[in-house]
Amino acid sequence: MKITIIGGTGWLGAEIAYEAVTRGHEVIVISRNPKDIQYTLTPELVSLKANAANYRELCQAIPDDTDICINAIIPDPFVPETFSQWCLNIIRCCKEKRIRRLAAITDSCIFEVRPGVKLNQTTFLTPFYRTWFGAHEASHRLYLEEQELDWIEIAPAAKCLPDKQLKEYQIAVDRLCSNDPMVMALDTPDPDHYPFADTSYISTQDFAFAVLDELEHPLYHRTRICIAWKENHMIYGKGDTI
Repeated sequence: MKITIIGGTGWLGAEIAYEAVTRGHEVIVISRNPKDIQYTLTPELVSLKANAANYRELCQAIPDDTDICINAIIPDPFVPETFSQWCLNIIRCCKEKRIRRLAAITDSCIFEVRPGVKLNQTTFLTPFYRTWFGAHEASHRLYLEEQELDWIEIAPAAKCLPDKQLKEYQIAVDRLCSNDPMVMALDTPDPDHYPFADTSYISTQDFAFAVLDELEHPLYHRTRICIAWKENHMIYGKGDTI
């Protein structure tokens, strides 16, 4: 497949690009700073310049023969309210280019952990991060309204860090993926003090692995999924300090 990754020099975008290349796919990367490709695991990739805020510039950069477009951009931390327009531009570009499949990398912080309580409303995130990544709520509404494209939103677990690759994972549909049945049942005990990072964790490598599995053998359409390891993962060992 020919895969175009918008935001492909970023944290998760670059990991997805590497996984796609290892599986033999043709990958094109688009970002505001295309020279950043040299700092990734795939410095040889074609890296094009375009800003998702500029609709015409973005459309010109996306190859016409793209099979799947991946939206791996993240909100601007200082003006997160602009994020939904960037995502809308990507949706519109896919339609103009007749690219039917769109995979959007979203964030798990907008999933509920109790009825009416989302992860970004707990102390798991600082106020700055709650607003920053909470911008994915507005983009999620855009996708829910989209009936033309074959889209999917894919979120990593509550905590996603560079780690080992197990090539094993589990999927939750439209909810936070966790090893705790109470979290999965939206009955999280004391959300402000619950160790979400221990029961909902995925390495960046395995997240990318799961994304490519879904792109190659799609099981979910016009919905959002969350990816996590099958086992608990202690972020801080006994005696460690933050």
